[in-house]
Amino acid sequence: MKKVKFIFPVVIMLFVMAACQEPSVNRAEIMERLEAGEIPEVVDVYHLDPVNSQVAWEGRRIGGGHDGTIGIQRGEFYVFEEELLGGEVVMDMHQIKVLDIENPENNARLQGHLESDDFFAVEEYPESHFEVVRVEPIADDIDATHRVFGNMTIRGITHGVAFDATIDIEAGQLVALANFDLERTQWNVRYGSDRFFDNLGDRAINDYFGLELNLVANH
Repeated sequence: MKKVKFIFPVVIMLFVMAACQEPSVNRAEIMERLEAGEIPEVVDVYHLDPVNSQVAWEGRRIGGGHDGTIGIQRGEFYVFEEELLGGEVVMDMHQIKVLDIENPENNARLQGHLESDDFFAVEEYPESHFEVVRVEPIADDIDATHRVFGNMTIRGITHGVAFDATIDIEAGQLVALANFDLERTQWNVRYGSDRFFDNLGDRAINDYFGLELNLVANH
């Protein structure tokens, strides 16, 4: 009987301790639920700050090029244990800006051309989307902390992309920096491409254009 009296309280104590422990979180299950459009309670949602964020573009051609910005409409990032799991950035294609041309008339002409069917057809496709689907840490790289894999949708066409980025999550704020190129003809932006038009000479526009992301999101 003495042994029973000793063991019984110990069993109760172990049962209570086990009941008080948080259930283990399966990372794969979290990813599956995010892919299904569900946000698990254990995931922190960081909302993009459009005022303090920027998406910049750069177009190139022989002997020069142009640059500017694209408006940001909204965005969310999903974080678990201080690691980015996924998210989305929605860009407002009506807010394409040209920064390198000071003459107002020439500036407006290029902006209108970028908005036309020759380039981004913004009346038909007013939004572009970038969806983060996977993020992998990079070891021993002084220029980046993560490799980002995602889906870029432009003109209603979606292609997978991957690029290096610097991602920092601290004190309820996420900062992501990246600079990479996209091959524009994959999204049916073919104007001025010498792959599709002959005799362009020095009027040819490089098939690759640059995007620079400077994104800030808050929890």
